Amino acid sequence: MDEKAHLLFKRIINFLTHYSLFITILTVLVGFSLSFYYLTSASDSITNENSKLEAQRYLETLTAFRTLYTSEVVNTAKNNGLRITHDYKNYDDAIPLPATLSMALGKAIGNKRSDAKTYLYSGYPFPWRTQENEKLFSQSFSRDAWQSLTENPDKPFFRFENLEGQMSIRYAIADVMRPGCIDCHNNHLQTPKNDWIVGDVRGVMEVILPINLGQAQSTSSFQAAFVVLISMTLVVALVIFLFFMRLKKDTLVLQATNDNLQQKQNEIKVVNDEIMLAHDELKQQTIELQHSNNAKSDFLATMSHEIRTPINGVVGMLSLLKQTDLDREQQQKVKLAHFSADSLLSIINDILDFSKIEANKLEVEAIDYDLCELLGNFTNSIAHRAQEKNINVILDLTQIETTFVKGDPGRLTQILTNLVGNAIKFTEQGEIKIRANLDRIDEQNLQLSCSVSDTGIGVPKDRIATMFDRFIQVDASTTRKFGGTGLGLAIVKKLCQIMDGDISVTSELDKGSTFKFSIRLQHSDQQEKSAPVVNLNSLNLMVVDDNKTNVTVLSDQLTRWGAKVLQTTDSQSTLHLMLQQFDENEKNHFDIILIDAKIPAIGGVELAQKIRSHQQFSATKLILMKPLNTSNDNKYYDDLGFDCCLTKPVTKSDLADVLNAVISNDEVSKLMLSANTEPNAQHLKQQTLADGMRILLVDDNAINQAVASCQLRNLGGEVTVAKNGLEALQCLQEQVFDVVLMDCQMPVMDGYTATQKIRELSEEYSNIYIIAMTANAMKGDREKCLNAGMNDYLTKPIDFALMETKLITASNRLLNADIISTGSI
Repeated sequence: MDEKAHLLFKRIINFLTHYSLFITILTVLVGFSLSFYYLTSASDSITNENSKLEAQRYLETLTAFRTLYTSEVVNTAKNNGLRITHDYKNYDDAIPLPATLSMALGKAIGNKRSDAKTYLYSGYPFPWRTQENEKLFSQSFSRDAWQSLTENPDKPFFRFENLEGQMSIRYAIADVMRPGCIDCHNNHLQTPKNDWIVGDVRGVMEVILPINLGQAQSTSSFQAAFVVLISMTLVVALVIFLFFMRLKKDTLVLQATNDNLQQKQNEIKVVNDEIMLAHDELKQQTIELQHSNNAKSDFLATMSHEIRTPINGVVGMLSLLKQTDLDREQQQKVKLAHFSADSLLSIINDILDFSKIEANKLEVEAIDYDLCELLGNFTNSIAHRAQEKNINVILDLTQIETTFVKGDPGRLTQILTNLVGNAIKFTEQGEIKIRANLDRIDEQNLQLSCSVSDTGIGVPKDRIATMFDRFIQVDASTTRKFGGTGLGLAIVKKLCQIMDGDISVTSELDKGSTFKFSIRLQHSDQQEKSAPVVNLNSLNLMVVDDNKTNVTVLSDQLTRWGAKVLQTTDSQSTLHLMLQQFDENEKNHFDIILIDAKIPAIGGVELAQKIRSHQQFSATKLILMKPLNTSNDNKYYDDLGFDCCLTKPVTKSDLADVLNAVISNDEVSKLMLSANTEPNAQHLKQQTLADGMRILLVDDNAINQAVASCQLRNLGGEVTVAKNGLEALQCLQEQVFDVVLMDCQMPVMDGYTATQKIRELSEEYSNIYIIAMTANAMKGDREKCLNAGMNDYLTKPIDFALMETKLITASNRLLNADIISTGSI
């Protein structure tokens, strides 16, 4: 507390101490005034409430008497032949009507209770009550009461009025028809209305009660409350007086405490100064840590660039070597070397992706793509690795329709590649199932839920909790069988979280694992592809496969298309079932049979031959499901009696195409499908570029020059090599080129600067197609290349199939613009 505040506080205390008695008296007076006002209001409220309660009880008493009289006296009188009439005084054998007696009783009670008056009136009076009713209904209260109670019989109607100089309460309740009254009122000779039912409002019962009936109780309550309030006020005044006397006594103590507090504040200020100094030191350390993190990221990016450059040469040379004539032993050595190079590249990519995540530089795109097509292509691309180990790969898209979505297809493929790759690595026999489902979140967002299940070695329970931590492997011993960086699952989890999802795993040792992940996607503005349509209504199909999961998925999809499906797992039961159905129906029961090539016992080919040996099954269409790595072509299977072939894993679109072709018996479609299911050649196409395309290759690495030059010449391009950006500028001044492949990091002049200067050379090169070919693969590198003036972007090691695609794009652009060069300057 500062000095001015302390002085002000002291003056207030002195004032209160010296004038405490005056304050006490003033407090008492204010208390009395407030008490009187409150109690006066309370008295009026109590008086009114007591009046209403008294009037209510008054009418309730009359009503109860009337009800009792009607049920006990009137009914007894009727049974004894007595007359019940309002004019009972003129007859010896008569008693009064209930209403007549009630009014007489009310009048008698009123004479004893300070002029209380009771009335009973109705909008439907008996003739002898007409004149009285007209007089009552001339009053506004009676009219208002009748209207209110006929609308709401359960709510009393009351009003406070000054009648003949006396404040009174007029209180009315509804006189409703009771079961005992209905017969009399409806059948009386003089009744004004003969369709009464129970609950109808017959009339209004009113009492006029002077207020002074409840005054004694209100006054008593007022006096008692006022005495209590005065006592409380005096007690409060005494307490206040004692409080200020004690306050005066405690002032010195408070002042001493304030001095002590001031001393403590000085000590706190010293501590705060120390904290501020520590905060400044922490801030400096934070800056240094940030610099350290940036340096680490820069180091990882640089190391990744320096490693990817020679790897580009290794992978490229091996790709070229595979295209030459080699004997069997040499081909095997090249294959092993290429596999080792791919493994090294996978490790480098993991490290690069992890460094991007750590530096918050991981890119996630939002582009339109066909989700089902991506999942189908991915499954086909990875199936050969599983089939080499004799493992079935099953894709289940029965819960998802072909649809365009918006998201990052590359990152989704990266997640699947890691999970399915691990499943293949850790599974020796059995199957791997990929199942996807797409749910709508709202008008803009979708959630993709996907699971990858295997029948592999499983994961111990004590290792599941750490599976997604970085640099963690299930088997980290020196004798471990499987390699890896321990970054794959950590990257997958980060990717899922970046895309507003997550991943989890369930596993049982020696039985397998299931990884479930979800990511958020968006609706695409592109035109939706129609889902594959197959009309299988009224058709009978059979699926022959010893893999129960594959049979279940296929049968579910075929059933959704309208087919009746039967399942078998071997050739013997298949033939038995077909012959049995034929005998029972005396016709060929099965229209189409899908047969796995590797079913137990005799196999799919032999089963087809046995089926074709029965003349009664000649109309049955046979479809073979064969592995990707089958050596025989489709013509071989056509000659054996199959109508068409499907490669496993079977995708929904391929299944639809094959079934439509078989059902329609379209030979052209069958031939096209057979051609599409042949294994792809593992080499680059030759002579795919436009004739005469001149390519300037700018790269400072001699090995990369040699690899790229050879591949480009295989594609039909004419290649000139420059070692840096300055040499590239000189080449462009001396010759005409159509495309430039530009490295980014080079001595003398880098690719960014060279590109900017190329755009400035002349109008002739303002639109030349420049493709970045660089080992820089961090977030922002692509944008940096495009901002420098390049048209496209390739990362090293070069995917030569992707390079071919980009060059064809450039070639088509040149052809459309009709600017392909034909000579030198």
